[in-house]
Amino acid sequence: MTNFVVSRSAISPIGLSCVGLGILLLSLLFSVSIGDYQVSLSEVWSVLIAPSDSLASFVVWELRMPRLILAVLAGATLGTSGAIIQAVTQNELASPSLVGVSSGAALAIVMVIVFTDLSTRYHFLAGILGGATAMAITLWLSWKQTLEPVNLILSGLCISLFCAAATTLLLISVSTDTRGLFYWLLGSVANRTWQHVVLLAPITLIGFAFCVFLARPLTVLQLDSAVVKSIGGQVKRWRIQALVIAVVLTSATVSVTGPIAFVGLVAPHLCRMLLPKHLAYDYRCVLFGSAMSGAVLVSVSDLLANYQEIPVGILCVLFGGPSLVCLIRSRFQKASL
Repeated sequence: MTNFVVSRSAISPIGLSCVGLGILLLSLLFSVSIGDYQVSLSEVWSVLIAPSDSLASFVVWELRMPRLILAVLAGATLGTSGAIIQAVTQNELASPSLVGVSSGAALAIVMVIVFTDLSTRYHFLAGILGGATAMAITLWLSWKQTLEPVNLILSGLCISLFCAAATTLLLISVSTDTRGLFYWLLGSVANRTWQHVVLLAPITLIGFAFCVFLARPLTVLQLDSAVVKSIGGQVKRWRIQALVIAVVLTSATVSVTGPIAFVGLVAPHLCRMLLPKHLAYDYRCVLFGSAMSGAVLVSVSDLLANYQEIPVGILCVLFGGPSLVCLIRSRFQKASL
């Protein structure tokens, strides 16, 4: 009797994409039907094909579809940003939340909300400035002659904790009602409208378009810097361009959903685990796979969060925290060998 063993090299990236897309569509379909107002799957299907003036159509299209689309966009952008930051720093423990980008963006956005009357579009610009500043400080603190993974994580955690403390101090010191901002800081896609989708979707598409051109440079950057320079690679320019895209994507997402932690850490690792070994560091596949993994993670987390109406960011932390511990433990085990 012959035993068949399925290896990673035998798994097709197209097949994985189809599986991921199937899981994503199923989670979206069930998310549309679940809530305080139950909509059967048959009703969901008919409403999606032919919208009407019925209550079910209003619930699906106006209340739940914006939330679901934002969950997909947020997961995809955070997963892609995490893959980019890991590629630039050559550090598998790096992610937007762990290097301070998310917390820095959140602090800047809260400052704009508390101290000004500017509209939502300016929150995005403030988030970019705050995220870029936090990222720059983290790299400055951790990057001496080489970028040590542990130094990066420690520096990023310090910046994240400082920004989180400053944000909390700011919120409890103002006289206005800040309960909505505290809920936003937990990371949520609930109570979002098509206006939020219109704000995030174009930025996501533009960012992904740039990622297409950056995929090959990011793959080349996995080589030693001296080797990259010897073959004509522009190391500094590529790193700056990639970090700018990661900061913009993360800040845009934070401005709409609040900081959703650990998606940028877990999604690239999940992608590499599933890809064949010879494609695990080919960023033409990794960027797309990380976006797909992030979208699935946030969508499924939001589906589970629907039962108790808790912020999706809390579930992502519950998934991501143990993942970070496992990754750090595996690094120390490899170092001890």
